[in-house]
Amino acid sequence: MLFVLVGLWTIGFLLLVTDPKRATTRWVSSIAFTGGSGGLSAVIADNVRPHFLLRGWLTDSVSNFLLHAEYISSLVCYYGLPYTFLMFTLVYHPSYPFWRGKRWAPWILLVPVLISLFMETKPADPIPYGYVAFWATPYILGGIALLFISAWRERNSFLRRSRMLVTTAAAPTLFFALFTLYLLPLFFGLYEWWRYNAYVIAFTLAVILVSSFRYGFLGLQISIQNQKLDYTLRAITSGTSILNHAIKNDVGKIRLFGEKIQSDVQEEGPIDKEALVADIQVIMNASQHIYDMIYRIQGQTQEVELVTEELRPAELLQQCVRMLAPGLARVEVIEQLLYQGTLWGDRAQLTEVVTNVITNALEAMPQGGVLTLRLTETKRNIVMEIKDTGTGMDKRQQKRVFDPFYTTKTGKKMNFGLGLSYCYNIVQKHKGSMSIHSVPGRGTSVFLQFPKKKAPITRRESV
Repeated sequence: MLFVLVGLWTIGFLLLVTDPKRATTRWVSSIAFTGGSGGLSAVIADNVRPHFLLRGWLTDSVSNFLLHAEYISSLVCYYGLPYTFLMFTLVYHPSYPFWRGKRWAPWILLVPVLISLFMETKPADPIPYGYVAFWATPYILGGIALLFISAWRERNSFLRRSRMLVTTAAAPTLFFALFTLYLLPLFFGLYEWWRYNAYVIAFTLAVILVSSFRYGFLGLQISIQNQKLDYTLRAITSGTSILNHAIKNDVGKIRLFGEKIQSDVQEEGPIDKEALVADIQVIMNASQHIYDMIYRIQGQTQEVELVTEELRPAELLQQCVRMLAPGLARVEVIEQLLYQGTLWGDRAQLTEVVTNVITNALEAMPQGGVLTLRLTETKRNIVMEIKDTGTGMDKRQQKRVFDPFYTTKTGKKMNFGLGLSYCYNIVQKHKGSMSIHSVPGRGTSVFLQFPKKKAPITRRESV
């Protein structure tokens, strides 16, 4: 058990030193410290007390001190492990920042733990097994379920790998501990099976150690300095590329409509002033959008200002289509805008999102096709669907489509592989969701869902 104590406390200390400001780091360190406390209790009972007795150092006062230290360490493990594990899985869940009542969750979940301190125990039992198992079992099983759900729903392959490593390291150990610490003593009177936890914990430590060398584990990486340098370089490159990506799209619109205006002016006959004004307005909107993006996106190493306002998504979709009109010559556009209400969002950022998705749809139909824009509502959400009849994507491509720097457009010099990754982040910042359904040869449907809100929220968010 000395191995368990040293291994878990070392991991907890390293994680805490690496990134103490992150809530996930603090909670996973708490798991390591509470689990290691069980090892400390065993070390006191199996090693320290016999050693002191052999040396003649085990006086009454020393014996009482060691007995109290053993008992307290044991309680920290029994009561603290399920609680810290569940809190970690809650904080680690990607939707946790948007959950209501998250400030009260730690205190509410702590109530059963505190009650355990006042429960009577049987003479031979260290804890009231019946009551503790009553709350510890759903805590541990619920935490394991949250880990698997988080990993399964993660669309970014890099983050999915990280979540799978965390799940692999934590789930088996906590599941095994549920039986050895609580259920086996309660139902079968088997009190010593906790000693086998050392083998499962050794597996956990091996997963953490190997992943720390290769990928990093919850921010812990053996080459920490190299990790920080690599992160900084990626952040700078990503921020610059996103800005270039946004400018590229709007410059393309300005060029297309400029050529259209030039062609209309050179043609003989009267000039359609209304059409000319509409084309000029598109150019003005594109130039304003460039200004907004430069002002708000100053690289991913800085904050992106997310300013929400009341807007009509139907008008936003139609405006984006008008701005891309020159590329729609071979495309039939079907508008099914059943929702005519409003939503609260950042107009500039959502325009960029919709423009990116529609542009991808048009590029997937080089020979023409059908572009369907569908806007509907559910009880809680506003749903945009942008569907094309283009080349589609296979399952491997769909798994990586939201990854930064991943692209299927390898032949284009001005493609950075950041469009959908950026869109995904922006939609998440609006507390929405973005999903893709695609079939090779049949086309792709992109679904953007936004929650209905009654009041505007103006804030700064980092993307």
